[in-house]
Amino acid sequence: MIKMKRKFSKIISLSLTLLLFISPALATKCLEPATKLDQLVAEPQKFLYKKLSIEGDFHSYSTLALDYPKALRTSKDFISIVLSRPDMKSIPLVELKIAAPLALFKDSNLTIDQGDKISIKAKVYAVALGEPWLEAESIEIIKKKKST
Repeated sequence: MIKMKRKFSKIISLSLTLLLFISPALATKCLEPATKLDQLVAEPQKFLYKKLSIEGDFHSYSTLALDYPKALRTSKDFISIVLSRPDMKSIPLVELKIAAPLALFKDSNLTIDQGDKISIKAKVYAVALGEPWLEAESIEIIKKKKST
């Protein structure tokens, strides 16, 4: 009986140890569905102070989301990312302000080209001028645009 209890105790201990090591890896794989860009732009107040995931085609870098006092992210520490409109890829979605810390680009070899499909995990930190202002926490290239 004592041997059985020890064996059972070892099995439980091993299971808990495995769970502790595996659960962080599983947590990163269980992603919430991406928030639709048109919904985010139409109802920014609904997303205020929430973390979300968005996907879109990269249009360009800019300064749109920078140095505006009511939603301050300084150009010294951030770059602004502009996505293309979902309905017309050649037109920028300027109603969505995304500030990405320069550290995201310094710490990795992230090179995004126009037309690349990207995924951004971000927090909506302000609604100013009736538009959502996001701070990117991570950026991942989902699909590179095919070269022509």
